[in-house]
Amino acid sequence: MAVQALLSTLRCLRSTNVAKSLSEWHHDAMGYRQKGLLYDDLIPEENELVQAAPSRLTPKQHHDRVFRHRRAINLGGQQITLDKADWIKPHEDIRYLTPLINQVENEIATKQNFDNMTTIPAALLKRNNSTSA
Repeated sequence: MAVQALLSTLRCLRSTNVAKSLSEWHHDAMGYRQKGLLYDDLIPEENELVQAAPSRLTPKQHHDRVFRHRRAINLGGQQITLDKADWIKPHEDIRYLTPLINQVENEIATKQNFDNMTTIPAALLKRNNSTSA
């Protein structure tokens, strides 16, 4: 019961202006925008789930992602940041990879659910014409 109360309090706090300001300050303090990166550019591609998502990007999105990574590596090697005018602004920092990761995760979960089925639901049997004798 106490855990539910804590979670509901945290959910309420998340939508306050103070939390949004603190979140924005944290994103700016991380410094990735100063190197020209978006938040989703920071997601490591260490597991199969995340590795499958970039293959679903459009060619332009993929090209832009590679460009941002290469530019950030170059800037990091030189130990400089972009000019302030070239920094990524908060309204430009959109999540472009996270929805694809969620989509891949949902597809894998759906596939696992179908693989674990022991019986075919009646609704699917009615739609399936191949089982008619």
